[in-house]
Amino acid sequence: MALRVSWIKNGNTYRRVEGDISNVDVVPKGIYSIDFNPLAGWSLEEVAEEFHFDYKIYGLQSKFVKHVLYAYHHTRGNLGILLNGTKGTGKTVTAKILANDFELPVVIVKSFGENNQGLIEYLSSFNFDCVFFFDEFEKNFNEKDCSILQIMDGVYNSQYRRIFLLTTNETRINENLLSRPSRLRYVKEFCNLEQEVVKEYLNDNLIEKKDIDSVIDFVDTLQISTIDILKTIVEDINIFGYEEFMKNKDFFNVKTAEYCYFVYRTYLDREAAKMYSIDEFLKDVKRKDTSREPVRFMYDTEAEYDKACEKYRKNRPRISMSTLSVDTIKSVKNMHPGDEFGSYDSEVIVSMDLQKKVVIKKDINDDDYLYYYFIKDINAKPSLYAHYNKDAYGYSGPVLAD
Repeated sequence: MALRVSWIKNGNTYRRVEGDISNVDVVPKGIYSIDFNPLAGWSLEEVAEEFHFDYKIYGLQSKFVKHVLYAYHHTRGNLGILLNGTKGTGKTVTAKILANDFELPVVIVKSFGENNQGLIEYLSSFNFDCVFFFDEFEKNFNEKDCSILQIMDGVYNSQYRRIFLLTTNETRINENLLSRPSRLRYVKEFCNLEQEVVKEYLNDNLIEKKDIDSVIDFVDTLQISTIDILKTIVEDINIFGYEEFMKNKDFFNVKTAEYCYFVYRTYLDREAAKMYSIDEFLKDVKRKDTSREPVRFMYDTEAEYDKACEKYRKNRPRISMSTLSVDTIKSVKNMHPGDEFGSYDSEVIVSMDLQKKVVIKKDINDDDYLYYYFIKDINAKPSLYAHYNKDAYGYSGPVLAD
């Protein structure tokens, strides 16, 4: 059967086209990809009526979606939304749900390299409200690429609304997009799966329900939890059983979280440290622990300071106490003198008293000082779901049973 042939008139020019041709005033609701042909120019191709999900959605960000939609219906002009997070944390699913709920044409935008300026001019020519969907934005438009800013700022003025919907795995994007709500009104971070979501998924998919709490405990030890990681863990456990999975977990491709300790720290030069015992350090810790000031020197007056200098060593530096957190790859209870303690390879333990929760270390590149640490939560374990609060010093630290 021969294709239907039509002629399109543009001014005094006639173009021959084949196939079913129809005129539409605006592009209807649907999902569209962009194509560029050097001879034919730019075009849109409808790829679906809407985004479809043939699986159950876990951890749906209903509150966020409702907030964005409400803002859209009660504002005018362009609206930008950035969803950032590791793959598998739900940002792309949330973006697609948002795109569906806007009930507008959704144009999937990718980079066309040296033709990006033409792409921007093409997008700006649309005579209808629409959603521009940039999935993995940072991979298509690098930090130095300012082309997208032109359409966001209305350089190409339009009476039609543009929704800019961006997802990123890392917020390595043009700095002019961040902290600019006129361009990106909302920035939503997607982190680890919430514990309730993990439990819901396990109830739906884990064969042996008796192992649910144990699997939750295992997930709690990981550096990151995503639906992809959880799905794979459940598949393995359903095949081998929980006990066998745990026996072989060391070669399962996930990383466990680091230990994070909340500590009080002070440091002294070696001469002063000779006359400074662990018990004296603990007294200073107790004094610091009852202080309400963010940073408090142990000696409040010159008289006290002079007296301390006479006791230890004349003209020694004033001792100060600070609060901070220390990350380690293994429990401090399994450490010994000579082991690394802290963020740097050069920081090693000199001595320790676990009963008194004290670790003394040095920097092998700077042997003049010793560093004293009181570990407040010495029994802490790696946990994705540890609760956080602010102590009297304004420090956000994990609340863990000692």
